[in-house]
Amino acid sequence: MKQKSDKTPTGRLVEIDGITYQFIQGKLYRYADLTFDKGFKIVLGCPGSEEVLKHLLNSLLGTSIVHLEYRNTEHPGMTEEERSSRFDVYCEDETGSCFQVEMQNWSQKYFYKRAIYYSSLVLMDQAAKAQREYKETIGRKTGKGWDYNFQPLYVVSILNFNNWTSKNAQAKHNPYISTYRYVDIETKEELGNSTNLVFIDLHGFNKKEDECETMQDFWMYSIKNMHSLLTCPAKVVGTEIEDLYVKSELAKMTVEQRKKYETDIMTRNDILNSIAEQLEDARAEAEKIGLAEGLARGMEEGLEQGIQQGIQQGVAQGIAQGMAQGMAQGMAQGMAQGMAQGVAQGRAEEKADMIRLMHSKGMSAEAISELIELNLEEIKAILN
Repeated sequence: MKQKSDKTPTGRLVEIDGITYQFIQGKLYRYADLTFDKGFKIVLGCPGSEEVLKHLLNSLLGTSIVHLEYRNTEHPGMTEEERSSRFDVYCEDETGSCFQVEMQNWSQKYFYKRAIYYSSLVLMDQAAKAQREYKETIGRKTGKGWDYNFQPLYVVSILNFNNWTSKNAQAKHNPYISTYRYVDIETKEELGNSTNLVFIDLHGFNKKEDECETMQDFWMYSIKNMHSLLTCPAKVVGTEIEDLYVKSELAKMTVEQRKKYETDIMTRNDILNSIAEQLEDARAEAEKIGLAEGLARGMEEGLEQGIQQGIQQGVAQGIAQGMAQGMAQGMAQGMAQGMAQGVAQGRAEEKADMIRLMHSKGMSAEAISELIELNLEEIKAILN
């Protein structure tokens, strides 16, 4: 294995078996990261890449572009106070159709509205150009103004983050590409094709190399995974996609391009690492707070549950205990009452015997009632 290295301002280039790699933060890379907007711009947004970009757009959009020319990617705002917008890639085909392409890695709540805004900037630019040309040609002859005949516009957003387009993915023929145009909401009739908002769900595309079936699959697979590969997939060798790999080789970049690319990659990685650390710290703090709150809540809920269980258990225990106590108390009360009743009954029978004895000695019922202070009727009942 032959190795040759070259120290450059951008880092170290290492040649292994005739293939040149670049060291970036301790790792070997052969191809640029196209999911990174800076890499996407360098590879697909610079003169010399028109053919590769043409084939990419034809595959993703279903268009039939023959020739592409790059245009200025910076567009002024609608007012003097509004800052200008810079697109990743902006070009026109042979018919005048415009293509604005952007790689987006960061989630934005209203990104689709941003795409609409970008489309308005392109349409304004197209209108200004058309008005000038119309004025110099047809307008000069007819004296009429421009008739608003916009050429088709494609605002293509490649989304490498979890996005809204995946919600209806299963219901679509192509789950990874969503195209929006002006249509009648009832009849679905299109109002021309002047504006096409195309969202490509790169984040949702998770096919492995051996799962790719179509050229469109391989385009999306390559854009998403190329930076982690060391060779071009065998199935795309000899196709237009192989040209994408050739254009994306870091060794093919100029020294200035590699320097900017590496600096931007390192900055991005530092930001991502910082975000990851902050998220980890926040997660640990949340767990700590959650643990404390969980303990407090657990103690509170446990105490409340314990009281309820205690009450319920106490009721059950009270019933059993009450039965035992009731039986003991009943027996005691019964015995006492029985004894009292027995005594009372014994006394009553003794009194009745005495009344009978007194009556047998010749005393009348009335005399006995008066003597022992007992109701006359009761004395008569005993004597009878």
